[in-house]
Amino acid sequence: MTRDPRNRRGDLLRRATAGALVVLALATLASLGYAGARKLGVLAYGYGYQYCTTPSQYQYCSTSTSTTTTTTPTTTSTSTSTSTSTSTSTSTSTSTSTSTSTSTSTSTSTTTPTSTKPGKGCGDKNHLHDRRFECKVVIFDVSKKEGKAGTTTSFVFTVTLSAAAVDPVTVSYKTADGTAKTGQFVTNPDYVPTSGTLTFPAGTSTKTITVSVLGDKLKEPNESFFVNLSNLSPNAYFGDSQAIGTIQNDD
Repeated sequence: MTRDPRNRRGDLLRRATAGALVVLALATLASLGYAGARKLGVLAYGYGYQYCTTPSQYQYCSTSTSTTTTTTPTTTSTSTSTSTSTSTSTSTSTSTSTSTSTSTSTSTSTTTPTSTKPGKGCGDKNHLHDRRFECKVVIFDVSKKEGKAGTTTSFVFTVTLSAAAVDPVTVSYKTADGTAKTGQFVTNPDYVPTSGTLTFPAGTSTKTITVSVLGDKLKEPNESFFVNLSNLSPNAYFGDSQAIGTIQNDD
């Protein structure tokens, strides 16, 4: 039985069309499979990574960093981070941090008191530095008539120690005006100014200071001047450091 040529051509056309459709379907499936596989690879390996530029091949490089910070002089801080990744989507992270702080402060203050001991005074030789065994110095007042015009009268001031000195005692003295006046600018001076230093040798307890008073013919009230003590040696102290000299009028 002979087939119709037209039927044969139709059969061939159908077969070619079916073959083309199969090829097209296979190509489409292959393209979809490649895109899906690439997407899965990115999801599996792309988190936290980037493509390397050197060497020029497909691989993945870690972007994690390690930082170490140190502060000097008293504080040190160290931080270490390690990250490992494999193609089977396994990630391991280890972090270690150490911080050490040290502070030291030292302060030393020393105060040494100083004092000057009075030395040997007037008392017990076994207790030379006790205040009660220092020499007590006293000066006494003087009151006298001035005398006639053209004459001088000696006013003798007595200075005493509380006992005989074990070592020498020294003291300065100087006169000062009161109502009685003296000096180069005074027309009729009443006394002659004086100053100096008294020395009490060991074993003595009395010394004197003499001031000359000038007589005149003027009728005037009683007048006075002063004798002041100062600069006492350290083995003595003042009981009275000022004496008053009173000039009684006799005109």
